[in-house]
Amino acid sequence: MNFKTSPFLFFFVLFISICCFLTVTSGCLIKNWTVSITSEIPNDIVVHIKSTDHDLGDHTISAHGIYTWQFCSKLVGTHFTGDFSWGSRHQSLALMDAKISRYCNKRLVGDDECYWLVKPNGFYVSFNNASFPWDWAKKKSW
Repeated sequence: MNFKTSPFLFFFVLFISICCFLTVTSGCLIKNWTVSITSEIPNDIVVHIKSTDHDLGDHTISAHGIYTWQFCSKLVGTHFTGDFSWGSRHQSLALMDAKISRYCNKRLVGDDECYWLVKPNGFYVSFNNASFPWDWAKKKSW
């Protein structure tokens, strides 16, 4: 078999080149996400964020404060959850999963963002961080 003219070799080299280009240009093979959580709670809230691969730990978000993190999405199954505490109230929800990433996805390739807003009546997600209530979808109550 002559590998110089093999279609398999051509497509393999092309695939590796594209993967290297995407990794160098965006830092991620699939997509780099930035997720922001803004609190509109009148006092501090605590959120514990974790995925199957990473435990980002506890983060205190002050009144009208913001917590932001970034990650590279996996080929299959990127999933981050948040366990929120506000006084005696507690709530857990998916901050990034297949459904949320489809909702927030604006670009075919490159970096993307997803925004969360925590209010006294619940948790809202948006793909563009517009003024509330435009483009905000309520995902869960306290």
